[in-house]
Amino acid sequence: MKKTVILIFLLGTQLVFSQTTKQEGQQPTPSSTDSNTAPQPDDTFDTAVEYPGGMTALRTDIGMILDPSKIGNSSKISKSMTTFDVNPDGSISSVSTTGNNPALNKEMDRVIKTLKTKWIPATKNGQAIKSTYHIPMTLSNN
Repeated sequence: MKKTVILIFLLGTQLVFSQTTKQEGQQPTPSSTDSNTAPQPDDTFDTAVEYPGGMTALRTDIGMILDPSKIGNSSKISKSMTTFDVNPDGSISSVSTTGNNPALNKEMDRVIKTLKTKWIPATKNGQAIKSTYHIPMTLSNN
């Protein structure tokens, strides 16, 4: 129970800083005009991606799905960053996790892919757009 509470607390504090936005003054990257390529995620938007119910609902859903027994008993701090695209229809794709604990990376991939709730996509000029979302995770096993 203690590990679960710590996990939820750490996830909650990390989610506050999970979305990055484009800084003013940065030049946009050139986009391809080839119609055969898939649309790339956009990092400029009018409204940001949002999980229905907000961060509290996201933390709750991740906490319910995450299985701490699959992460292992490491004596060090485990950090990971899960990145995925939120498509204009609210579905997620291109889930990947990197970090110093392969078991945590695999579990975070599983958790995000298991979330069935459609996201509220980012919008630009009133149109839903594909965008990238990041969820950092830090775990400390005591």
